[in-house]
Amino acid sequence: MKKTLIKDHQAFFSIFLASLLWFLIFRYKVVNFWFSLSMAATLLGLLAIFWGGLPFTKKDFNFRSMLRGAGSAVILYGIFWLGKILAQTMFDFALPQIASIYALGSQGEALAVFLVLFFITSPCEEIFWRGFIGRWAIKKYGNLKGFLLGSTIYTVVHIVSGNFMLIMAALVAGLFWSYLYQQERNLVPLIISHALWTVAIFVLFPMI
Repeated sequence: MKKTLIKDHQAFFSIFLASLLWFLIFRYKVVNFWFSLSMAATLLGLLAIFWGGLPFTKKDFNFRSMLRGAGSAVILYGIFWLGKILAQTMFDFALPQIASIYALGSQGEALAVFLVLFFITSPCEEIFWRGFIGRWAIKKYGNLKGFLLGSTIYTVVHIVSGNFMLIMAALVAGLFWSYLYQQERNLVPLIISHALWTVAIFVLFPMI
């Protein structure tokens, strides 16, 4: 399925749907966090492919893409490590809010969380946020405005969590991956980066 032109009403509906899903996940918490997040990410990813086509090809999977993805994951983890140190010196609420994020993520065995992050949520979120919403924004508004708009939408959707540290995390990660997408115009490094970073920060080397 080749890439197709993304229409405005498709982008707007998708953003509304993502906002609604994130609201239900972070506010109501009816079912297991990882289950609900994986279902939401899968739905958004499939919707993005249905309307926008598959955002990568076989040739996008190459050594350079994998190396760039792995390297950027290490860099982003370092940025968050420094950010945590700065945040806890500036805000009394930083560590409690970070702990509350990890409390949400503790609803599952480490292996199950690893598999969900690596194979479901990270690929689906990149397909949706950068491969669909980001691509639409850049196509419609140009590189700079599209880059800023895509990152802003990604951040604003996380406001429903009510967690300042999570919102700031979404802002930093959104800007980082959006910039990487602008540089590469290849979603594979972003998927690898997202997958390795989330596995590192939630499973292998948590920050609290």
